[in-house]
Amino acid sequence: MYRVLIIGSGQLGSRHLQAVASLPFVETIDVVDPRSEGLTLGRQRLKEITDLQPHIRFNWLARLEDAQLDGDLCVIATQAEGRYALVEKAATLGYRRFLLEKIVTQSVAAYDRLLALARDKRLSIWVNCKSRAHPIWKHVKARIEPDESVLYSSIGGNHGLANNGVHMADLFVFFTGTTDIGSAGSRIDSVLHATKRGQFDLSGTLQASTDKGSHFTLSYASDHVESPVDVVMTRRYRWVVDQMKRQAFEGVASEGWELRPIPFEGNLSVSHMTKAFASDILQQGKCELPTLAECYPAHRFVLTELLPVFNRLLGKNDDQCPVT
Repeated sequence: MYRVLIIGSGQLGSRHLQAVASLPFVETIDVVDPRSEGLTLGRQRLKEITDLQPHIRFNWLARLEDAQLDGDLCVIATQAEGRYALVEKAATLGYRRFLLEKIVTQSVAAYDRLLALARDKRLSIWVNCKSRAHPIWKHVKARIEPDESVLYSSIGGNHGLANNGVHMADLFVFFTGTTDIGSAGSRIDSVLHATKRGQFDLSGTLQASTDKGSHFTLSYASDHVESPVDVVMTRRYRWVVDQMKRQAFEGVASEGWELRPIPFEGNLSVSHMTKAFASDILQQGKCELPTLAECYPAHRFVLTELLPVFNRLLGKNDDQCPVT
């Protein structure tokens, strides 16, 4: 039987809570949120699920210091600001396995510090860039040869070059197997888009490339929020995917590139996918999410591209992107 700590019980944290609360081999869940409304939302969300395990003991806490020691998994679903301090404090409580919400940190320097902490304390950390585990993207990845260059574009309405962009940039890393993606030029709108969590995001276009000839384009319009369409192409295959509409098409060079529908399978909700991730981490010590190190290239690219624009628009000069 396992013990789990969940830090942050807001819109995402409460979904992680639903997932973990459905696992029969979990014994205790500590839910930490200094906001009473966060704890209330967590309690409400537990009433929504049909597979809640009745034997699980829940501890609803306002302070991390009151959490149980030496648990088996810590899920951190707070805002990115202060993420390093939370991991460090949970590590002092004896936690060694973590699932972190993205964006992991607000700066590349803070991410570097977190990587160093993970090495020093021998922590196993995964990042909830869950697109890698979507069946449709696993299908695409399986058909890309290791030596092939990849063209990947994600184009749509404004879903945030930071918040959503990290997912897409991580998919580009996943498709290409690269450990380094470099800027290929960006045109970012001079507009700050306020987010629900009191932070900001940006629209416009980011472009990246690898030294093996792969290219990535992420382009979000500033005046609407329509769902994006993703296109992936190699010399032998091409795919067109609308994740929001759950539609996917595949074309093959040997068949004249005719696009044919392919199955779009799987429940992609956080409450469902975290159930599999947490189960695998607890029972096998691994899962399909990218590790902290594997997710670093996507974060470094996105944060580095966006920082100068944030600094200019906000009249500041630091290394922090005000994103979450």
